[in-house]
Amino acid sequence: MSLVRQLRLFSADSGLTARRTPFDPESERLLEAYCRARLAEGAHPRSAEREVSQLRTLARESGAPRDPLPLSELLADPVQIARVLVEPAFPIARSTGRARLLAVQRFVRLVGPLVGRDAASDLCCLDASLPAGPTNGWHAAGTLVAGEPGRRRDRGPTLDGADLLRIVDRAAEGQDPLRRARDRALVAVQCFSGLRPEEVVGLRWEDLEWARMAGGYFGLTAGVHRRGSRLRLFVPGPAAAAVRGLAEHSAEEMVTLTGPVFRARGRAGRLLSYRSARMILTRACRRAGFPAVEAAELRAAFASWLRVQGLSDHEVAEVLGLARVRSVDGLLRRHAELGAQRTVRERLDR
Repeated sequence: MSLVRQLRLFSADSGLTARRTPFDPESERLLEAYCRARLAEGAHPRSAEREVSQLRTLARESGAPRDPLPLSELLADPVQIARVLVEPAFPIARSTGRARLLAVQRFVRLVGPLVGRDAASDLCCLDASLPAGPTNGWHAAGTLVAGEPGRRRDRGPTLDGADLLRIVDRAAEGQDPLRRARDRALVAVQCFSGLRPEEVVGLRWEDLEWARMAGGYFGLTAGVHRRGSRLRLFVPGPAAAAVRGLAEHSAEEMVTLTGPVFRARGRAGRLLSYRSARMILTRACRRAGFPAVEAAELRAAFASWLRVQGLSDHEVAEVLGLARVRSVDGLLRRHAELGAQRTVRERLDR
């Protein structure tokens, strides 16, 4: 018995999935050169990665279906760049449209001369090809690109400490004890520490140390590089216990372990990829009854949990590795709004 897949009725597409054509080697070389140039200017690695992602999207929308236009050809056609910026293939948020404009402007400025282009002339041509509206400030050109106001993605849930513990408890699955311990530790560190996602996947055993923090509390700490200096961030109990559980699967003591903490399956010593770590977290959230949660929402829930443990705003900022205490207020804004709503409801119900 053979199965026949029903095609879509109102679509010219066959509905069959097809792999997208990879970028040509020259385009990959230009993207690597762009990323190096942005890092040399002092841009954060995540910012450079997001800009490269926007450039890939522009190249794909400029070419044939599933066949991206080579970036050298895209650089030679500012009018085509302007068309894609104004008429994207799918609806996007206004912030995304502006991010694409900034990324392509920087790409023309930094990479254009590498392929023999006059960056100043190409930028002028691109600016002339884009529509412009009135502006109230001398610092704004009034350039208009595609994008709708508001968020394109639904706002995620406002989590608390109990929700984080529920996600961690549902992280481990499968029959392999080592994989279960790895997934649980990975999700626990993402939920109960101030480490960013890229810092979590890049964590090494040498970065972990049992030490006493400036606030007087003793426990597991993780060393990270931020703002040009080395910081030690406190890793509280739930995450520390999960990491210790992962270390118990080794024949050595935790203090003697070396190499990546979270390793991929297969070749020994290979780091777990960012995408794989994200998939593990997403599956844990869904098994716990939540949608996929962003890193900022986890940090906000962790900050709320620290507040419940009795830490002050200054101590919360220290544990999260934040440079400004006022950033804690931004993280906890939605928690404060929910608290105000509960207070009003309780008073009305009396």
